Amino acid sequence: MVNKKKTWKNYLGEGLMLCLCAVFFVPFYYLLVNTFKPARDATVSPLSLPIKNFTLDLYKEALSTINFWSSLRNSLLITAVSVVIIIVIGSMAAYAITRRKNKLTKFLFFYFLIGFMVPVQTTLIPLFNLMSSFRLQNSVLGMIVLYSSWCNFALFMYQGFLGGVPKDLEEAALIDGAGLWKMYWKIVFPLLKPVTTTIAIFDVMWIWNDFMMPYLFISSSEKFTLIMEVYKGVGQFSNNWTVMLCTMVIVLIPITVFYILMQKHIIAGITSGAVKG
Repeated sequence: MVNKKKTWKNYLGEGLMLCLCAVFFVPFYYLLVNTFKPARDATVSPLSLPIKNFTLDLYKEALSTINFWSSLRNSLLITAVSVVIIIVIGSMAAYAITRRKNKLTKFLFFYFLIGFMVPVQTTLIPLFNLMSSFRLQNSVLGMIVLYSSWCNFALFMYQGFLGGVPKDLEEAALIDGAGLWKMYWKIVFPLLKPVTTTIAIFDVMWIWNDFMMPYLFISSSEKFTLIMEVYKGVGQFSNNWTVMLCTMVIVLIPITVFYILMQKHIIAGITSGAVKG
């Protein structure tokens, strides 16, 4: 009798989850299916499959409308360089704070913690003035500096993970003649691979999909990211919605493929970090 109750509850839970997944799937289905239809069919029957009037003309029009390759290059450069800097600085800062227990590192920990708690929206005006004073506005380098400065999340993730890394390996490496720099990169950092992968995935998805910072700090179209190309399609008096849908799909393809390929590493990194921390 107990097993039947559990089975019934399991079936009910799975059914509710499937219904919830269907609700979240509808917008993506609407987005994708209307990119293969003429504009008239997308307006008249937006949820029907494009069986009779299947076309790729909207994708050709979208690619000719947006600066795809330039924006893709900007997005890749900003995302890749920012994530590398975040990982390097965040991991080194976390190692120093975790291994060197003194008043200075304790102060730095709480200092970064307070900075992590402050919403970025409250700092936009001073941040804008700071970027202007250093002439980093409207530049790819400025966006890299901006994103790289937010390595607090990586610091706290690494700190929780480093608590479970044994110090004996570091001491053995130092006894064998390895310097601090070599010991960290050859011994400690490889042990941080699970949490490093998790941080890299989260930061890639955040930077790639971020709209607010490029919108505030980039003004020229040749410096646009892919997300800004979608916004560029919004007109003051009229919008070509079908072309915008194609642009959204084009922007989502790289990050979707990245997420699918790296999905298993997210679970491994989180569970490993939970056990270690």
